[in-house]
Amino acid sequence: MPIPDTVIEEVRRSVDLVDVVGDYVRLKRRGGRFFGLCPFHNEKSPSFSVDPGENLYYCFGCRRGGDLFKFVQEVEGMEFLETVRLLAERAGIEIPESEGKSEAASEREALHGVLRFAARFYYDQLRTEVGKPGLDYFVQRGFSKKTITGFGLGFAPDSWDALVNAAQAAHYAPDLLVKADLAREGSRGVYDRFRGRAMFPIISHVGKVLGFGGRVIPGVTPPFKDGDPPKYLNSSETPVYHKSSVLYGLRQAKQAIRGEGEALLVEGYTDVISLHQAGVEHVVASSGTALTAEQIRLAGRYAQAIVLLYDADSAGLDAALRAIDLVLGEGLGVFAVALPDGADPDAFVQQFGAEAFRSVLRDDRMDFVAFRVAVAKRRGELDTPEGQSRVVHSLMASVAKIPDPIVQEGYVQRAAQLLRVPDATLRPLFRNALAEAGRERTRSARRDGARRDGYARDQVRGNARPRDAAHRNTDGPPQESWAERAPDLTTRRPTPRPAASPAELLLVKLMLEHGMPMVEHVLTRMALTEFSEGGPQTTIEKLIEQAQQDRIEATPFKDGTFGPAVQQTVAEALVERHAVSDNWSRVGIDVKDPHRDPFAAATSAMQVLKLLRLDQAIADVQRRIFAADQAGEDLRPLQELMLRYQHMKRDVQTGAFLEWGADSDAQAA
Repeated sequence: MPIPDTVIEEVRRSVDLVDVVGDYVRLKRRGGRFFGLCPFHNEKSPSFSVDPGENLYYCFGCRRGGDLFKFVQEVEGMEFLETVRLLAERAGIEIPESEGKSEAASEREALHGVLRFAARFYYDQLRTEVGKPGLDYFVQRGFSKKTITGFGLGFAPDSWDALVNAAQAAHYAPDLLVKADLAREGSRGVYDRFRGRAMFPIISHVGKVLGFGGRVIPGVTPPFKDGDPPKYLNSSETPVYHKSSVLYGLRQAKQAIRGEGEALLVEGYTDVISLHQAGVEHVVASSGTALTAEQIRLAGRYAQAIVLLYDADSAGLDAALRAIDLVLGEGLGVFAVALPDGADPDAFVQQFGAEAFRSVLRDDRMDFVAFRVAVAKRRGELDTPEGQSRVVHSLMASVAKIPDPIVQEGYVQRAAQLLRVPDATLRPLFRNALAEAGRERTRSARRDGARRDGYARDQVRGNARPRDAAHRNTDGPPQESWAERAPDLTTRRPTPRPAASPAELLLVKLMLEHGMPMVEHVLTRMALTEFSEGGPQTTIEKLIEQAQQDRIEATPFKDGTFGPAVQQTVAEALVERHAVSDNWSRVGIDVKDPHRDPFAAATSAMQVLKLLRLDQAIADVQRRIFAADQAGEDLRPLQELMLRYQHMKRDVQTGAFLEWGADSDAQAA
């Protein structure tokens, strides 16, 4: 059976949207709302808004919006039932087991379930005689019981199928373990992938087990057929585990990262754990992969800068140089630091303590310009004019990735100082690099825009409308209403309308807030086709359906019942950035405050929207007249249509359109 609506509503009431969004976005309060950088697309200025009153979020940049559940679904890539379960756990709300089982019917939830089971199985082994080698290993590494528990460390028994058998006893099918990369299938059947290893669960920042890293324990881990086992054996990619978008330790580190304002990036699991245990908690690792843009964006939800703790060998230097440009490209600050004598963080902090480590982190860090120059000197790249030129061009390209022009200027001067080159020599090179960076951002924005245009697209057509004044007039022939006189923009729309206009969003907001009287006021005077295609038109269709049942209920518009396109439109409408514009008065519209006089404000919005559609229709007719004239065709039908639209525009500006459909004299067009 599905999760009951009562449980879903309890979760909705119990979990604060601002708190949840705050786990992903640094929010700042402005008036009654909160703003931050959107987690769904790259941006430099905050356009992502959370309205706690409406319990909705909306991004004015990529136009994604919705409620609490929709946000977690979008940001985590979860299905709805997965999302409810996650938020229920957050709120301490119990979902009965039978309902949890139906949730696990989805592959993703089933995989999360078996991974969670495996993590508990490995952890529990530490309390047994079989798991003693694992516990001894962790104790030798200096990990406390609290640390072992906090990171969920465990031990995989040196057994062919210990986990497989335990999972089957708990009703997890062997093929599910194979899909989760917990087991492999061989000639002797399904067997455990991890055997005789210290186990490090890889947990997402919201607490879901995604995979494992298993470290060899000398004398315990069985050999491979072709020789010694690898030091680390890591989970392969699965439907729930994508290495490039996971940071090890982020779940434990995210609050400390917020407090420090920066994330410390190290290489290994034990580095993260030892530093965290020593009190250096703002530390994460890249899960055994080269740093990726996805991982930087994930860290950027909590940090303003990344500190790269790199190995001083050639490979470590190259990895740090690659990471610097990725970090700068995501709009974060970046620093690099190496420990003395090439020590690894785990050994250093255990030998010298947290304060010594913090001193190195504070005193020995280099900004990226100083680091690049230091590497160039070490490698002899500055010994020739050609090498110096390559370094300079590389540095200018890196500086050009920084969004803040003041910071850019500071780093250009810094480069000139360290390279002993006049900054006047660097500026033309920097301008060229800046232009190329701008072109790349444009190309990237176009790619992002193409993806966004495909997001939740809805191509609803139709012209149904609620009872209007014309239909209520029974004393004579039916009168032509505005909906019937509206310019036909369905077959000939020269300009695409990917986003709803402020006027139509205000109308949606007013109809949802003021119910049937407002719906009749608006939709007896507006045609469905006057609203933008996609979410706005679908929203109006749903309002029409409700109006035909003499009730307007806002909840299904906000909670996703009517689909993502409607939810997105309503989120944009209710998270009101589109208050009545002063620009409306410049086109002859008497501006009314929607809070003081909502019906007058709706009339103003209708006027603006009608004028917009008429201007589009007139521009289309003008193009058609030009084309017909070039072809020697008869212009009179188009000229008559133009005259009709001009008369309609005049009637909209004067407010005469309000009487159309109720007054037969209003048909003069």
